[in-house]
Amino acid sequence: MIETIQRRDFIKLSLTATGALVLGVHLESCINNSEKAETFEFSPLVQIDTDGWITLIAKNPEIGQGVKTSLPMILAEELGADWSKVKIVQADFDVKYDEQWAGGSYAIILNWDLMRTAGAMVRDVLLQAASTEWALPFSELTTKNNQIIHAKTGKKSAFQDFLIQASQLQLPEEVEFKPQSEYYIVGQDKPQYGLNEMVCGKANYGIDIKLPNMLYATVRKNPVHEGKVLRFDATKTQSIQGVVAVQELDNQKYGGRLLAANSPNFVNGVAVMADSTWTAFKGAKALEIEWDNSNARQENSKAIFERFYEQLSDTSIERTDGDIKMAESNATSIHEAIYELPFWAHVPMEPMNCTVDFRDDYCEVWAPTQNPEALQNGLIKLFGLQPEQIKIHLPRIGGAFGRRYYVDYAMDAAILSQKMKRPVKLLWSREEDIKHDWYRPGSVQKIRAALDQEGMVMGWQHILANASRKTSLGREGRPAGTEIDEYEFPAGFVSNLQLEYGHVLSDIPLGQWRAVSASANAFPIHCFLDELAYKAGMDPIDYFLKFLGPARMVPVAGDYEFDNGRMIHVIEKVRALSNWDVPLPKGQGRGFAARKGAGSFIAEVVTVQVDDNNRLKIVKVDAVVDCGIVVNPSGAEAQVEGGILEGLSAALYGELTFKDGATEQSNFHNYPWIRMRDVPEIEVEFIVNDLPPRGLGEPPLPPAIPALANAIFAATGQRIRTLPLAHYFTFG
Repeated sequence: MIETIQRRDFIKLSLTATGALVLGVHLESCINNSEKAETFEFSPLVQIDTDGWITLIAKNPEIGQGVKTSLPMILAEELGADWSKVKIVQADFDVKYDEQWAGGSYAIILNWDLMRTAGAMVRDVLLQAASTEWALPFSELTTKNNQIIHAKTGKKSAFQDFLIQASQLQLPEEVEFKPQSEYYIVGQDKPQYGLNEMVCGKANYGIDIKLPNMLYATVRKNPVHEGKVLRFDATKTQSIQGVVAVQELDNQKYGGRLLAANSPNFVNGVAVMADSTWTAFKGAKALEIEWDNSNARQENSKAIFERFYEQLSDTSIERTDGDIKMAESNATSIHEAIYELPFWAHVPMEPMNCTVDFRDDYCEVWAPTQNPEALQNGLIKLFGLQPEQIKIHLPRIGGAFGRRYYVDYAMDAAILSQKMKRPVKLLWSREEDIKHDWYRPGSVQKIRAALDQEGMVMGWQHILANASRKTSLGREGRPAGTEIDEYEFPAGFVSNLQLEYGHVLSDIPLGQWRAVSASANAFPIHCFLDELAYKAGMDPIDYFLKFLGPARMVPVAGDYEFDNGRMIHVIEKVRALSNWDVPLPKGQGRGFAARKGAGSFIAEVVTVQVDDNNRLKIVKVDAVVDCGIVVNPSGAEAQVEGGILEGLSAALYGELTFKDGATEQSNFHNYPWIRMRDVPEIEVEFIVNDLPPRGLGEPPLPPAIPALANAIFAATGQRIRTLPLAHYFTFG
């Protein structure tokens, strides 16, 4: 069946200013010989030049997830491009691109039809031009590898032969999408665009930006969360050769707590500007600062978690199905467990940085950000600018994982550039990056199940107590909304279900962390199910399949249904892939978990080995993924591997602790990350189908954590209910 999309559904990317596909320009970047090629811009996303090169615009921020490659692949497929003749250019932020952000594994989901339409529209005007020129039916013409083809006669001609004619045509009212059987770009392995430059160290990230007359800046901010600057002495700093200026950053002078769309407030501190980054760092270290912590809670980790435990008995009910009390009264047995999860930091390889050139009433920004719209809104609110007075460039980002969804660091850079009336590149030290992150919330979670005589669940109660991201970010709505909601598994699978939330106020800054609530909640839920399986004397995969029931669409909440058949399929596949039913030698064990996220279904098996000295080694991870159509298999595999490794790393080492209101960790020596020597073998298999592609950046992470903990139990008989594993084991 041929899919079509109406032009009115193509919203912002379909029309030029005149509504026609006509704009001839010369672009130096598109020239491949001594003469300049004429370039025709057919849409904001597609340019074709007379040398046969196609330039595709990558509109979304590239944070390592590969969208600078995968989104143009979708567009090129519908266009019928020759991938070897494609150039990709990163777009600046512009409202015409719509949904120009990175987060929640939404890039492919939101842009699948958008990219297909962009390619199909340009394809169709090229075909229409050829149809007229050749006097052949439009329906008999196709495109492939930058050529227009008439299969019946074998007639072929290059795109560039019809650029002038095609540029005079109006956009089609509707387009037809190619059937998947004709794909020759989508579904094929393509290296990330610019991979050679990345491997050779030549790729430019935000941290690499250099401008004429630029100052280099860094900051020291109050280590106590919600603390301020009382006074400072910059005498020693200003005596250092190369230091240009010292500037206090006081958000009260800029309207108090700044909520620029999704940007939390920037923190009070002192900035040093110099002729080099290292001089700025040296100057910042020499600052003598007296902090004002009179209005801060000055929390300690032990007290925070004590409050979490206390809050387990003082909760709001977020969802109730059936009658949990009746289920417990009729149960053969009750099983209960409490799990404790630490706070986690993002620690991207590239610390927070931003370059701003504030010129009178015009602000130009080079921002490694996931959320350029929030940055624009922040600049509008902070300085009273209009959108046309702001230009935001989107350089490649050296890691984000949710941290760069907030733009507090960019606000600091803008303030400094405006003050100095010259370009400023602000770079945080690793220590500032960790101590002033927007952390994944820690939590205490209690799950209680009423079981029948076969050990199957009759009733399920899940209580989560922590400090809410929503409250920390100053957003409206119920605090539980970012921590546990009515969609949380196993909602829809248990007749008697109660989900509860206990809210604790805290000064600790909290925000998105890869896979958000699932990165926390999957650990207790799927470890608890593993406990129930062993309590029932059943194999954990058999128990989970029985728990899920037959393949069907399971109503969960509102119009949302869970496709149980797809989940069962990935579980059965991972069972075979991992040799689950083959016994392991003493000291080894396998653990299993499966979860849905961002529309994708993922089942994982982790194999571990624990020796007599309590040394833990992760031997292998097997993962089976159903994410619909896989746009770029090599990129998709990298996403799965990266998500798994980040989950394993957080489970092994991740723990932030707080003393007197300050984060104690400051760098990789006390907030370690998994090393190459400890990386296990990872085998990934994708389910092949023709369903629309779903998200993949986040879903692989959550099941890796409980699968690892369950594997440790299988190997040792030791239940893990508190992370990180560094409390129990050494590694290697």
